[in-house]
Amino acid sequence: MADSENSRTLPAISRGNENLKRGTYEDLPPIIDRRNLLSVAVRQLRVLIAEPPRRRESGPTPIREMWPRWYEYHQQHMRVIRLREKLKAELLKAAGGLPVVMLPNVGKDGVVEVRSFADINRMASQFDTEHLSQARAELRRRRKRWKEADRRLGYSAIVAQEQELAERAGISGRVIWITRPSSLIEVTAKLHCLIVMHDPGLKLEEAPWPELRTMLKDLLFLMEKGRPEPGNGPAYTGKAADVRGILNLAARYRDAANTLGEGSSKPNHLPQRLLAFHAMELYLNAFLLAKGVGPTTIHGFRHDLGEQARIATETGLVLRKRTAAHLATLSSSREILVVSYGPETTATLSQMNRVMATLDEVSLKVRKMLRGCTVAKNRTASARSL
Repeated sequence: MADSENSRTLPAISRGNENLKRGTYEDLPPIIDRRNLLSVAVRQLRVLIAEPPRRRESGPTPIREMWPRWYEYHQQHMRVIRLREKLKAELLKAAGGLPVVMLPNVGKDGVVEVRSFADINRMASQFDTEHLSQARAELRRRRKRWKEADRRLGYSAIVAQEQELAERAGISGRVIWITRPSSLIEVTAKLHCLIVMHDPGLKLEEAPWPELRTMLKDLLFLMEKGRPEPGNGPAYTGKAADVRGILNLAARYRDAANTLGEGSSKPNHLPQRLLAFHAMELYLNAFLLAKGVGPTTIHGFRHDLGEQARIATETGLVLRKRTAAHLATLSSSREILVVSYGPETTATLSQMNRVMATLDEVSLKVRKMLRGCTVAKNRTASARSL
């Protein structure tokens, strides 16, 4: 879809064009357009919903409590869809194609695709006994190969799980739609849920979808305007820290993890693992801060290394697929919480050498990218001074 269409249906708004007071929109990216609208909405809603609400009155469950549950169902559903598509490709390859038989020269159709024995029986008058026997034998053989590959890969189980999650997300979303909101945050969550369930790719052009996308963007800015100005609320730890200071702190945690691992034979060395996780988080924090992501948004990730890595990748950090996948796994399996509070379940943790390899790459890539940004800025400044 052309960029002109993107601009027409969801015009980008730059912070520089708004002439805003410093700090008002520090959590929003410089530009909100169709490519990042939903991810920005999720980040903002997670932060704002996590803030302590006013005293809750008795009555139905509020939207701010339902939205996180719905979004978790939605994320699980999307992950299962991707897994199902991957398994389907593997299943087709392992089984040699779908369990169907092609029967040639049937009436005026030329070739007919047969998927069941009932289909063969319906066309029995058009074939002799030998051809029918061969068709049944071939269909039986293909079905057997398909079932064996399906049993090995677990494709049918994933299809059933996908349907279950789709139903859960659908029910949860519909409950959100019929629940009356009590705040601007809940109105935003309600609209976000509606758009995600009906236009997840942000591609629908007929009314009212372009207008609804613009309304969601407007609500994000209104919510940001309504938040306290810097200095009017409790301070966020690390808010005043600069990128260099965070990088230095990350390096100290990385060095401590390496030192603690020297000569250790324990496969689940918990202190070393926790130091490594914190170093990864600090490196990603430094990169995001350097790229303009606000400190409050960074704080709102709440140790979600997978989400931090995803946003960092969107803003320019290049990681190997294996490393990005491991960071996502650390979040989905909640390894940080397990290491911190559940040592009895450490048998499920990823291997220590994998953790250190991920730390090494995050450290190397973040420092390399930030050095490159610094050099580019210095060159630009030098050119302007000439």
